[in-house]
Amino acid sequence: MGSYLVRGITKKGSARFIAVDSTEVVSDAQNIHEASGTVIAALGRTLTGALLLAEDLKGEKEILNIKIDCDGAIGGIFVTANSLGEVKGEVVNKLADLPPTPQMKFDVKGIIGNGELKIIKDMGLKEPYIGVVPITSGEIAEDFAYYFFTSEQIPSVVALGVLVNPDLSIKKAGGYIVQLMPGVEEEFIDALEKRVGELRSITAMLDAGMTPENIIEEIFRDIEDIDFLAKKEVAYRCRCDKDKYYRGLITVGKKELEEMFEKEGKIEVECHFCRKKYSYTRDEFEEFLK
Repeated sequence: MGSYLVRGITKKGSARFIAVDSTEVVSDAQNIHEASGTVIAALGRTLTGALLLAEDLKGEKEILNIKIDCDGAIGGIFVTANSLGEVKGEVVNKLADLPPTPQMKFDVKGIIGNGELKIIKDMGLKEPYIGVVPITSGEIAEDFAYYFFTSEQIPSVVALGVLVNPDLSIKKAGGYIVQLMPGVEEEFIDALEKRVGELRSITAMLDAGMTPENIIEEIFRDIEDIDFLAKKEVAYRCRCDKDKYYRGLITVGKKELEEMFEKEGKIEVECHFCRKKYSYTRDEFEEFLK
């Protein structure tokens, strides 16, 4: 199995958890976007976080969007995921970069800067749920944790990581969320905080050969027994097609389309998520332009 996630709950109901190995997902994203190391670290963490959050979606048509509006060099991040384990994303400036931090890590915080994190859940209702929090860290995982605490009142531990090879290919990527359930005992909270503080980074654990199951087992070892409830493959997948963009171009209007064809002889569009290009001739729009 390639990239996949697991979710479950502790046997006494003290906490729920989701963990994912998103290495192939982030690798596919890098192959498409060919981003700088710092940008793919930021985008990869956001893609991974979206997969974790989207696990709460129920229907196949429900969509989770994550938008990071920021003043840093990356310019902004947009990621969308669904309940099928599919995710895709884009950034404004894929080649933005900064020198590494004194700890020789990618300066994700610096490349994002200040701004807002928006979580948009479209559950098929008249209006989507929109949660907005200021970027308090820029490291992304901490910002997700802040979102859960302030917008959903759920104390959460969030870890996200991307390990990049010198040639900018992806070595490992993954993450986990542990959320406390109502009525949890203080003894459990103290033990969990101590354990999380002792853990290696998510990418270090994955790089050592640990699976999402192993990581969850390590988190709750000697604290509380766990039940795995589901396992699901996840993937970077864009479902764009030529017809979708055709319908979008029609909304531009007849006059604007005529001007495009007169100037270029054809219309070419590129999907921001997967970089596929679609080309249209005037003949394909003949009925509409009449």
